[in-house]
Amino acid sequence: MREDVFARLDRNETATHYSNNTDRFGFDAELHQSGTNKIPQFHYHDFYEFVIYLGKEPCIYTVSGRDYEIRFGDIVRCDLMDEHVWQISDNEKHMRFSVGLTFHFVMSCSTKSDNLIQIFSRNGSNYPVLHLDSMEIHKYIELINSFQGCTLRHGRMVFQLGILHQMLAYLQDDFLLSDSDGATLTRQDALVCELINYINLHIGEDLSLKTLGKATNYNPTYLSRTFKSMTNTTLKLYIDEKRVETATLLMGKGTPLSEIAGEVGFQNYCTFYNTFRRITGMSPESYSKNHASASSASGVLRPWQAAHD
Repeated sequence: MREDVFARLDRNETATHYSNNTDRFGFDAELHQSGTNKIPQFHYHDFYEFVIYLGKEPCIYTVSGRDYEIRFGDIVRCDLMDEHVWQISDNEKHMRFSVGLTFHFVMSCSTKSDNLIQIFSRNGSNYPVLHLDSMEIHKYIELINSFQGCTLRHGRMVFQLGILHQMLAYLQDDFLLSDSDGATLTRQDALVCELINYINLHIGEDLSLKTLGKATNYNPTYLSRTFKSMTNTTLKLYIDEKRVETATLLMGKGTPLSEIAGEVGFQNYCTFYNTFRRITGMSPESYSKNHASASSASGVLRPWQAAHD
């Protein structure tokens, strides 16, 4: 996993930006059942997440400054950019199945009658924890076993996508059974989702406020202000981080750095170099040499630490 760390100017804590392989497939799923917790500090991400907790012992999950006790059978949802942490050191007694889903993935699974974004909205009455009993959680356990135990030599991705679609269908049903009115999706929520999705799909293109304004039919100033108020970060910083993040993926594929700069949306190598160094703390050449080859081999991106003004 990859990280960049910065101190919030208006808070006395740090928040870590984590990314995983959601950009590659639209989803990322992992069963945490042994070893230590990979992310023991507050973090946030630009994808949706749900976690099915199957631990033998309860634990504490903290989101937006509030603690929740999580027990076997609970399903925890996380909205875009919400700062959160699992207060767990050892996964052994705190087994959980974690799934990250991009905005595009969730929308592609939605229908006119079922807007699956509702599942993850912080405006839901039961956000972030959905409490299920042992019988209700059993259907999820069966799907997890199928997801983990897939033995197909060909079509494995198609099979796993089908499993995730079933999980989302179960989540939508259980969510609406516990909250019949559903979560309210505000105009600001929808706008931030639209912006993140557009940026991710057009990372190598012009992403000026003027362009984003035309793409979303909103005033550029309103876009900038809304994104800042909803995410606690600026649009420019998010775009820069996303471009650098995409650049590290291309490094793992062996793409020449001069080509990478253009592919991720920088007009010249000098701007790419300075932005990359500001965010990661090292030059593109050093990062590529020290991290990219090992990351490509393992399938896991190494962390970076960034210093922001």
